[in-house]
Amino acid sequence: MSEADVRNETWERIARLVAGEGTPAELAELERWLAADPARAELVGRLRAAVDRAARASPADLDVEAALARVHDRMAAGQVRPLASAPSLRARRPLWQSTLLRAAAAVIILLGATVLYRSLRPGSQPTAGPVAARIFQTPVGQADTLQLADGSTVVLAPASRLVVAAGYGTRDRRVTLDGVAWFAVRHDPRRQFTVAAGDALITDLGTAFAVRADPAQPVSVAVTEGAVRLASNAASPSSVILNAGENGTVAGGVAAVGTVGGMDATLAWTRGRLVFADAPFAQVAAELQRWYGVRLVAGGTTVAARRLASEFDGETAEAEIAVIALALDARFETRGDTIIMRSVP
Repeated sequence: MSEADVRNETWERIARLVAGEGTPAELAELERWLAADPARAELVGRLRAAVDRAARASPADLDVEAALARVHDRMAAGQVRPLASAPSLRARRPLWQSTLLRAAAAVIILLGATVLYRSLRPGSQPTAGPVAARIFQTPVGQADTLQLADGSTVVLAPASRLVVAAGYGTRDRRVTLDGVAWFAVRHDPRRQFTVAAGDALITDLGTAFAVRADPAQPVSVAVTEGAVRLASNAASPSSVILNAGENGTVAGGVAAVGTVGGMDATLAWTRGRLVFADAPFAQVAAELQRWYGVRLVAGGTTVAARRLASEFDGETAEAEIAVIALALDARFETRGDTIIMRSVP
């Protein structure tokens, strides 16, 4: 058996035993193994504490579906599917269920399976060096929930990428987002939590908030509870404080503030639904790309300037596109994975 196989078997076995899913004999063997090395026992004790904190999270806050099987696939790029085989949202919605095993798997993934394995080898000591940067990336059509080491939760939308900075939690807590995510931050005034997204910097003031950072579009932030500081890192920086129920955008160095028209539209994607509330065409196109891997193109400035108010819950890509075309008073043609919409004459 290769070292990689041994490593994988080790962390999977620890996850199951810490979650209490082993047999009495296996659990007794684990206790004897821990008793033989105080450093080893201390490290696994910290793991158990982290798992216990994760397990106490609400069902909406923790879902690391099939984490054991996907630990080596987190950095894989999203796969674009032909329109004919694009799945429905209903088939791809997150399960939002938590178990101790998923919590254990999540904690081990975030600690780093390799670091944990090396720390648990006979005669080894826990490593105290800085944690390397970690990258989490979701494929097309699949959201995921991440539990960060400090207890903060991130729900990452499909086709989105989150980079957790090296040394996260040592002095500050910084992440970088490309795509869409919802954050529930464990507030710590000693260690600032900051999200870098495009030209925007979002700083936690004790809150939960959603961020949308799509290419060629203003970064938008909607606060579901608490408050954040939204700032621009452009040449002419400016910042505003957003409170619960408010949203802001950053474009051209300006942070604009408004009131969230409906939080349901902002967070519907976390429940596997798409809700567009007076959404610009560019946002609709980004969502279809994110959920179905299809490219929506405006065949003219008239369609590109139109906005959509519609709601989808489990429909196929074909059905959604037909409804969108009708709502935008447009006709469409399909060219592979590209959908071109033109204004009806």
